[in-house]
Amino acid sequence: MSDAAKKHYSMTGGPKGAPVIGMMLEATRDPIGVLSRNSLRYGDIIPFHVMGKKAVQINHPELVRYVLMENHKNYYKSDIYIRFESVLGQGLLTSNGNKWRRDRQKIQPMFKREQVEGYYFDVINDVGEKFKRLWLERTQNGPAQIDITREMANITIEVILRSIFGKDNLDDATIESIHNSFIIFIDYLKDMRLLPKVDLHKLFRTPRYKQFHGALMKLEATIKGLLDQYRKGTLTDKYNMLALLFEAQKQNLEHVSDQDIMDHALTMVFGGFESTSILMQWMWYVLGTRPDVEAKLRDDIVTHAPSTLTHDSAALTFAEVSKMGYLEAFFKETMRLYPPFWVSSRKPIAADYLGDYKIESGTVVVVPQIVMHRHPRWWSEPDAFIPERFFPESEANIDLGLYFPFSQGPRKCMGYRLVEIEAQIIFSKLVPLFKVKPLNMLGNVVDPGISLKLKHPLIAEISRV
Repeated sequence: MSDAAKKHYSMTGGPKGAPVIGMMLEATRDPIGVLSRNSLRYGDIIPFHVMGKKAVQINHPELVRYVLMENHKNYYKSDIYIRFESVLGQGLLTSNGNKWRRDRQKIQPMFKREQVEGYYFDVINDVGEKFKRLWLERTQNGPAQIDITREMANITIEVILRSIFGKDNLDDATIESIHNSFIIFIDYLKDMRLLPKVDLHKLFRTPRYKQFHGALMKLEATIKGLLDQYRKGTLTDKYNMLALLFEAQKQNLEHVSDQDIMDHALTMVFGGFESTSILMQWMWYVLGTRPDVEAKLRDDIVTHAPSTLTHDSAALTFAEVSKMGYLEAFFKETMRLYPPFWVSSRKPIAADYLGDYKIESGTVVVVPQIVMHRHPRWWSEPDAFIPERFFPESEANIDLGLYFPFSQGPRKCMGYRLVEIEAQIIFSKLVPLFKVKPLNMLGNVVDPGISLKLKHPLIAEISRV
């Protein structure tokens, strides 16, 4: 047993909530507020109830590391992830145990350094050039108004689809169709379920379910069509994720079925699209309020990659981007304050101890990134945007249990480096040439659903610098 499980941690009870339903109403109305207030009132371990279900919020970096890293084998994803199975099947986000371990080993090579810095970098670079040209066209006669939220989603979906299915294997119409499907999926999945395994929309075949099911069938048909082309040898791109999954299937058909490929592909699209597009929205949001940060960011980019000041920066290299230390710190500080995936939850397989507190099998353990990233006990000026805290000399002192936007331990998102590289490339191409002025920040509050996003799309005026 690790020191984290042996130590004494503070407990001063927990929120009582209402009879029978416990904290259900409060957690539904204001989940971030409930978690934040808990963290300031009740100590390191905070027990509470939701609809008769025992839950524990952990509020100490040692406990976060214990659950996500040191004793991770005893902690499965909680039942809240079951609702994602309707789209993602048994992909890495939803699976547990031996299947998860086996699948992770198969997929890990798709995110190796050479793949990210080579094939995926080229995809992102090409897409970044495409959208930079579009922005130049829009602003050729002066400032233009755009929906930044939708624009970042358009960029991100094209990057992830061309990374997964091939640089040239999808036309623009297919990309738009898949994008629209995922908008339907995210809207369908955002509703919480009182009983995680019961989908009332599916049970009663509601119009919303029929729309969702139709979009899913259409997308699965697209993926099956691409697989058929690989089997016939009519597609030659061997470095995208689908091609790598197909090769893994040829080597071990027993453990890589067509359904496995489908589940993994959809999981990677979902993870790469949702997190990155929302993150880049937040990055523009921050720049809209911090001209000092914007000036430092622009200087860092053009110093290390002078070509970004021109209308053609297609020759941008990974080496240039990797030297942009302020850009990397800006990315990480945005992730600290606005982690797209803002809360995680686990449940112990066998009873365990968190310090003196016994946690029964099946209890939901809530691990809130949004709280730990901003906790005044652990961070100086926790709500202030200070990229310098992620400069190497300072970042070395940040506990792994305090900053974990992509989770932590063996279940840390394998694509985290790809997300970081994508955001850095896109911003290195757009920031030197364009000023982005958000127009509807006032009253546009945080909306914590599947991801941490703004309640309304971020509208902005873009103009040439």
